[in-house]
Amino acid sequence: MVPTPTEPDEYATDPDESPSGFWWHVGRITDRLDDLAVFALVPLLTALLNVSNVRRTLAPNRGFSINLEFALPSTLLDLWSLATPPEPAPASTGGVYGSPATDPTSPTGGTPPSGFDGGGPTPGGTDLTVDTPFDIVVGLLESIGLAILPLIVIGAIVSVVVIAVLEAIYVGGLDRRLEHERIEPVACVLRYAPRLVLYNLLIIGVFAVLAPVLLVAPPLVLLAFPVMIVLAYLFYAVPFLFVVDDARFLEAFRRSHRMAVDGGAYFWFAVWHAVTAAVASLVLSILVSIGGPVGLLLALGLATSLGLVLTAATVSFLRELVELEGQRWTM
Repeated sequence: MVPTPTEPDEYATDPDESPSGFWWHVGRITDRLDDLAVFALVPLLTALLNVSNVRRTLAPNRGFSINLEFALPSTLLDLWSLATPPEPAPASTGGVYGSPATDPTSPTGGTPPSGFDGGGPTPGGTDLTVDTPFDIVVGLLESIGLAILPLIVIGAIVSVVVIAVLEAIYVGGLDRRLEHERIEPVACVLRYAPRLVLYNLLIIGVFAVLAPVLLVAPPLVLLAFPVMIVLAYLFYAVPFLFVVDDARFLEAFRRSHRMAVDGGAYFWFAVWHAVTAAVASLVLSILVSIGGPVGLLLALGLATSLGLVLTAATVSFLRELVELEGQRWTM
């Protein structure tokens, strides 16, 4: 049974006990959704600000895409963390009265089946993607469409700051509300945003360094992908530790690494989070692909609610894990 919000001890209090599992924390959050509903505005806002994805979803000539997103815990889990809008369907090249141009190599004279053109999935075809939770800070840049390098740099910095402010209010507010405290958005921004800005800049910097290398040596992508998954697992707690433990920048990385190496509840929370996100992404990608405006609204509602629950559950879990660790250190 999930404790009610009025009970003083909601977490495991015995240092020898294991932290509560993924589903316990999800249950705790769903029991308090009325108290946390206002925070759904944050993932809803970040999804709507990604104008390019919204336009692709509403485009009349959109294709069809199925995504499988194994997302680890993220401070901003929104619709586009779980679903990728399909590319526009290929335009017909036929005349006004003639039939569309055909591919002479196709047995029926039409377009080859999607995904079987010898070069990967065709535009608008069905594709399978597996995302890691690192893509949390650059969605706005695609929407802006900046083409001049100085403006790109300025846009990136502004985006990082805006996202860090949203993360500070979102995660900090969730933590305070779960602890039955006032949200105090300004205090959250002043206390947590500077470290979140540094963290987001670090993520962008890593990709800025790796991108040219991968372009020069594409086979390294095969190595980079599992490395990214391992790094995502080792350090998914870092931005949350800035809040739930008020950890300093480097200390948050050390503590997250230690939790990950110890495994146990930290590992299984990540596994269940990824599986839940993957199942949801299948439904969301279908809604985004074939639903048009109605599908977009349904996908936004589902993804926003799920993102809120999963992010709040992560805050709750790591708060409990930190408190249990603190009790063990003082024994």
